[in-house]
Amino acid sequence: MMNRDKLLKRLSAIGEAVKNSSHGLGLLALGSVGVELESLDAYSDLDFFVIVKEGYKERYIKQLDWLQEISPVAYSFPNTADGYKLLFEDGIFCEFAVFTPSELSSIPRAEGRTVWSAEGFDFSS
Repeated sequence: MMNRDKLLKRLSAIGEAVKNSSHGLGLLALGSVGVELESLDAYSDLDFFVIVKEGYKERYIKQLDWLQEISPVAYSFPNTADGYKLLFEDGIFCEFAVFTPSELSSIPRAEGRTVWSAEGFDFSS
């Protein structure tokens, strides 16, 4: 079981990693770490979308160093063309996808919570 604060702290660290990259535009939290925070519990995982500049999507999907720098990764596998399921060694589980701004309007998704966005970037693009 995972501590609520540990999950939110890890999500913030992922937001910082995206922010500190030169290609990140935003991090959108979904599900129980998104707008449904009241349902966040010890069995929750981290569901999120990473938005990167055009031309960098493949780099963020094929090279997971931006997550491994936060905490060691125990296991990961691609579960869609856009993303992964990933387990950190400390037991935090993530499911994420990477998109570019031009893809946002065609992605079916529930409302999310902005963890971080670059100045002037709008998730509704």
